[in-house]
Amino acid sequence: MRIGAIDLGTNSCRFLLVEYAGGTLQELKKGLRITRLGAGVDRNKLLSNQAIERALAAVLDFVGVMKSLQVDQVTLLGTSALREVSNAFLLAERIKEKTGLQLRVVSGAEEARLNYLGAGEEGEDSLILDIGGGSTELIWQAEGGIINYRSLDIGAVRMTERYIRDPEKEIREEDLLELEEAVRAIIREELESLPANIGRVIGLGGTITTLAAIEQQLEKYDSARIQDYLLEKGQVEEILKKLSRLSLAERRQVKGLEPGRADIIVAGIKILTTVMDIMAIKEIRASEKDLLYGAIKELAKKFGLF
Repeated sequence: MRIGAIDLGTNSCRFLLVEYAGGTLQELKKGLRITRLGAGVDRNKLLSNQAIERALAAVLDFVGVMKSLQVDQVTLLGTSALREVSNAFLLAERIKEKTGLQLRVVSGAEEARLNYLGAGEEGEDSLILDIGGGSTELIWQAEGGIINYRSLDIGAVRMTERYIRDPEKEIREEDLLELEEAVRAIIREELESLPANIGRVIGLGGTITTLAAIEQQLEKYDSARIQDYLLEKGQVEEILKKLSRLSLAERRQVKGLEPGRADIIVAGIKILTTVMDIMAIKEIRASEKDLLYGAIKELAKKFGLF
């Protein structure tokens, strides 16, 4: 059986197609397109017509690819940007009309649960950290499952729009300090009295996987080299320092950095370094098994495959 999942995120649209065979899920195809669905959402609480068209085009292309590979079932998810806007139905209706797929906008709690299904490892205390375009999810897991979670309105697109005055130039230190103060205030408020023992830290989302690609200077993105790549706090801080001193045009030339992510990557990394500092995290292990993989596992269970 072949199962596909599409994630309409704040910054990008992604898909994953797997085949269930021999009791395991085997990856067949995956793809990503920068759609910036959440452009202006933090300010206007509406999807722009241009963003709707970009997202629709990506979904249609990805559905076409999966159909050509004889997919049996597809699930379509929307996250932070679609949770916030009042006109998500416009995109949902267009997608259903063109593909027959029903868009499922997941809550912060559901996003955390799907990330856990994708990245969680049984029997090991750990923190799963997912920095997205619009939000950041933190999921504490122990033997038996999730013991707590938080979904915070701090993401790479959102914080760029709020605090980075001119992403096309070198990033001003004042902008980064304001961004850090905002992240610290939110985390202090949200994380009080939560588990102190976090064990291993697993990092999800484009900011963290991009850091792994930059650190390895990958000419071409290679999932096998990203999965389980260990990033130390000092390495992350060094990349932040380097990228913040480059113009947007220069950032787009950095090996391992998707050009379409170059305008928001500094804010994303600043979120990460601030979280690592507050929570005394020394290292983080990158993972590609996020909510897409979790959504596929969930669908597979419905068909009795697990």
